[in-house]
Amino acid sequence: MHVASTIGTSRDKLPSALQHARDYLLEKQSPGGGFCFYRGYYLEEPNLSDTWHGVAALTDLLGVELTKRKAHADFVIGRPVEPQPFSLYYRIRCLLALQISDPAADEVAQAVEALRLSLPDPAQPQQLGAALQQLHCVLWLRKYLGMHTADEHLAQEVLSMANEDGGYGDPSNLLDTADAIALLELCGATLPPTTREFVSSMADPQFGFRLTATSRSPNLETVHAGAASCRRLAMDVAHVAAATAFVLSCQTGSGGFARASDALPDITLTHMALTTLIRDLQEATNSPGVLPRSGME
Repeated sequence: MHVASTIGTSRDKLPSALQHARDYLLEKQSPGGGFCFYRGYYLEEPNLSDTWHGVAALTDLLGVELTKRKAHADFVIGRPVEPQPFSLYYRIRCLLALQISDPAADEVAQAVEALRLSLPDPAQPQQLGAALQQLHCVLWLRKYLGMHTADEHLAQEVLSMANEDGGYGDPSNLLDTADAIALLELCGATLPPTTREFVSSMADPQFGFRLTATSRSPNLETVHAGAASCRRLAMDVAHVAAATAFVLSCQTGSGGFARASDALPDITLTHMALTTLIRDLQEATNSPGVLPRSGME
C-alpha cells in the first residue's frame, strides 16, 4: 500500500475513534463532580489528576461543552490546597479550562512560592524523567503566577545533561529526551542540532518511533514523546501513518486508550493519545483537526 493511501486510511478512522474516546471520557464523570477512571457501582472516588486530564481532553481537544462544568469546578475548589507540584498544577489548569476563578488563589500562590526548582540528581539517572517532569511542573506554576524562575540557569544545567548523541537518559532514550525538550522549550532555550538529530534517529517505520537506538519498545508513551518532540522542534514526523495507526491500535473496546493494545485504558493515557492524534500528528501533516470544536456533552 502506498504511504498516501495508508495515511488516508488512518485519517478515515479518526472521527469514529475520537467519538468513541469522547463517550468513554464522559462516562468517567462522577455525579457530584470530578472524574475517576475506575468508577464502578460501589466505588466513586474522583481525584484531581483524572479530573484535569478528563476536562482538558474534552474541552481543549474535543471541543465538548461540559454541562457539569460547575460541579467539576466545585469538586476542584473543595479539595484542600496541597503543597505538592502536581496537585497545584492540576488545580490551576482544571479551573482555567473550566473558566472558573479560584477563591483560594492567595493560598495557592503561597504554596507555589514555597516550591523549589530542584535540578535532577546526576547520581540517579534512572530518575531523570520524573525529575524533569516535576521541574517542568514547578517552572510552569511559577511562570503562570509571575514569579522568578531563573530560566537561563536552568536551561544551561539541563543542556549540560545531554549525552554526546544529543539524547538524554542512560542510555539515551526518547522519553527522557522528550521531557528535557519540553522543559527547555518552557525556558525559551535553543536546542543544539545533536538533540534534533537524536529525535530524528528515533523514527521507526513500523510504529512511528522507537525508544532507544537498540530497542523499539512500542507503546503509547514512546509515540507521544516522539510526536510531541517533533512538534516542539518544528520537525516533520517521518512516519505519520505508522504513528497514527499504532496510537489507534491502543484504543480499547471501551473507547479509552491504553499503553498498548493488550493493556488497560485510563483517563491519563486517553488524554495522551488524543493529544498525539489531534495536536501533534495533525500539525505534522499540516492538516486541519478531524473534529469540529463545537461538540456538546
